[in-house]
Amino acid sequence: MNRGTYRLLALGLLPVVALLVIIGAAAAAPKGGVTVDLKVAQSEFRASQDVLVTVTLSNRTKQPAHILKRLTPADGVDASLFAVTRDGQPVAYTGAQVKRPTPTDSDYLVLEPGASVSNVVNLGDVYDFTATGRYEISYNVSSYDLFDRKGTPAKGKDALASDTISVKAAGRAGKGKPQPPPPPPPGQTAFSACTAAQQSALNAARTQAKSYASNAVSYLGGTAGPRYTTWFGTVTTDRFNTVRSHFNAISSAMVNAGITFDCSSKQNVYAYVYPNRPYTIYLGRVYWTAPAAGTDSQAGTLIHEMSHFDVVAGTDDVVYGQAGAKSLAISNPDAAITNADSHEYFAEDTPFQN
Repeated sequence: MNRGTYRLLALGLLPVVALLVIIGAAAAAPKGGVTVDLKVAQSEFRASQDVLVTVTLSNRTKQPAHILKRLTPADGVDASLFAVTRDGQPVAYTGAQVKRPTPTDSDYLVLEPGASVSNVVNLGDVYDFTATGRYEISYNVSSYDLFDRKGTPAKGKDALASDTISVKAAGRAGKGKPQPPPPPPPGQTAFSACTAAQQSALNAARTQAKSYASNAVSYLGGTAGPRYTTWFGTVTTDRFNTVRSHFNAISSAMVNAGITFDCSSKQNVYAYVYPNRPYTIYLGRVYWTAPAAGTDSQAGTLIHEMSHFDVVAGTDDVVYGQAGAKSLAISNPDAAITNADSHEYFAEDTPFQN
């Protein structure tokens, strides 16, 4: 099941609708007074045709609406914005998983009263359309910060969803992601577009990340205390074992995997990965301003990104930042154990807890 679908099932947001016989549909306005409408120009796509969907966000209120830009296609798609199924089975999101700074006002798209904005998305770039079948597609996003950058897990998530459109598509090769170079030998590190100074910093960060991961494994070999409950919430056997298995895998990968660091990104983010393409980690501009160790550090960022890989822990980005992660542990421990930042903060252990 793809991550976006899992989150929506947990929130009870996936609409139960009959197959639409029209090509476009819109949902009722949620909190924030924003509606989202999906349209496609045709109901069938050959393998040579891109599956293009037009997403239109509209403000139906008399007040300006603020929408977290990363959960819109305004600047492209680098989060799971859609729930997609093929012949009833969930379709995987194949785009990037990104570690971002806490949102600021500039991270919001502002829609004036009565205004609309439309963007065209090639779904084959970010979802698995490699098999032929009937695809059902809806726009489905949720976030504590969706309409308000001061949102917290204690208040619950806001959501923005469309109705479902149905198209038939022939299978096509996946595309849209950079092709990484062949991985280095096991346990070694390779670099792409990194300066000598960046390579030195990344070697040090990997060493520190190994230490963080090893320490986490040792801690999880004992009894869970405040360090665990701060980031992952109330202890249950299943959740504790899940977190322990995650860190066993993270620690093993940090030591044994051939990791490639790519320094070519100019995005204003810490880092990102493609979860189904281990073990290449792309570093953004924010990464180079982070401390070597401690909260939101370069080493901790590597723990965050390593946890995203499907073959490691398959984590998601449910919330960003320490405040959000602490609140999530209280309000939704099941989500906390899937959250990449929660794993990072547990590993960094700043300030120190037993």
